[in-house]
Amino acid sequence: MKKRRTWIILIVVLLLAAGGGYVVYTRYFALALAEEPQEPTLQTATVYRGDIVITADGSGELVPAAELQLTFRTQGVLDEVLAEVGDQVQEDDVLARLETDDLERALANADVEVELAQLDLADVREGPTDAELADASAVLRGAQAELELAQDAYDARIDSTLDGAVDTRTGEYYWYRNYYWTQKQAFEEGEISQSDHDHAMNALISAEGRMNAAINRALAEEAQAENRVDQAQESVYQAWENLQLLQSEPLTDTLARAELEVDQALLAREQALVNLEAAQLYAPFDGTVMDVAATAGKQVGTSTPILTLADLEEPLVCFWVEEADMSSVVVGNLVNVVFEAWPDEPFTGEIVRVDPVLVTVDWTPAVQSWARVGLSDQQEVNLVSGMTAEVEVVAAETRNALLVPVEALREMSSGQYAVFVVGPDGELEMRSVVVGLMDYTNAEILDGLELGEVVSVGEAQ
Repeated sequence: MKKRRTWIILIVVLLLAAGGGYVVYTRYFALALAEEPQEPTLQTATVYRGDIVITADGSGELVPAAELQLTFRTQGVLDEVLAEVGDQVQEDDVLARLETDDLERALANADVEVELAQLDLADVREGPTDAELADASAVLRGAQAELELAQDAYDARIDSTLDGAVDTRTGEYYWYRNYYWTQKQAFEEGEISQSDHDHAMNALISAEGRMNAAINRALAEEAQAENRVDQAQESVYQAWENLQLLQSEPLTDTLARAELEVDQALLAREQALVNLEAAQLYAPFDGTVMDVAATAGKQVGTSTPILTLADLEEPLVCFWVEEADMSSVVVGNLVNVVFEAWPDEPFTGEIVRVDPVLVTVDWTPAVQSWARVGLSDQQEVNLVSGMTAEVEVVAAETRNALLVPVEALREMSSGQYAVFVVGPDGELEMRSVVVGLMDYTNAEILDGLELGEVVSVGEAQ
């Protein structure tokens, strides 16, 4: 039993030693072996053909390519509106009219004035007729006869008895004046009464009035006779001048004046036509009537909105992208548009405008842009202004290009790249390449590699 116990103890000691050795081995020797360097593995990729498309996402809404409030170019009473909301109209369609009775009368009067001015011009160019010359001569003779009569009347007035009446009344005045001074002196000396003095003074005043009346009447008749002579002389001169004008060739200024009168009449007629034309409201472009703001029978002016017309044939999408995608939004870039109302009808378009100032959309700075949306013949959809849309901006793209992973590129200097080409024997050859479009995954190779070549993309441990 004692020998057996000894063997048992020895076996236990050996087992413990073996377990401790295993622990030591696993903690130290195995860890040391794990830290020994291993041979790296070369990672490769094959040059292949594919696409790279760089995009930026945004959202927006449909707006008309053109929207205009239409007004008349003249004022008046609205006679009728010929379009309703939703109507499709063509350029130059008449959409509304004003009452035109007064304008039509104005045009008719202008036509008459043109004809009269043209007749006067024709008369000036043709010269006078024999009857017109005879009439002018008769007018001159009549004026000369009137001048003779006026002169005779003036001469007779100078020699008339009115001057004698003036002399008589003047003599009476002086007699009564002397008489008054005599009576006044007698009154002051107390020789006559107040009544006698006043009687003498009243007699003087009456004599002075009769004298002045005679003088005024004589002067008036003399002035009248003299004025008659002056008028007769002016009539003779005018009649003589008219006769001379008829007998001579048309004067340059007379002909020019007649021609100007024709031109003025034609301009007035043209303005009357413009006013009549302005009483009709035309569609300036093909579009859809969005609103009718006026009713017939109302007075309207040049600033009164009548209709709102919008062009929805080539609508625009006003959309926004985040500030970080500003470089992707450039005039001319293509866009793909999906409207919320037509999720299965994608549209394509082109950016036509990029606003130069950032706007705030949902409390975030954004770039506001405008894209024209095209409609294909197969797309039978109804686009309504204000429809919401998701927009994908195609910033750049290349199709069926030679591609390699971006990890294969080694940038030698700014914009200069090279790759390691793996040969059939596994040897590496550094080769310069020309890189085109690049995204986060692939790079386009424009020159330096062939389809199917193998390039290194790095080493894996």
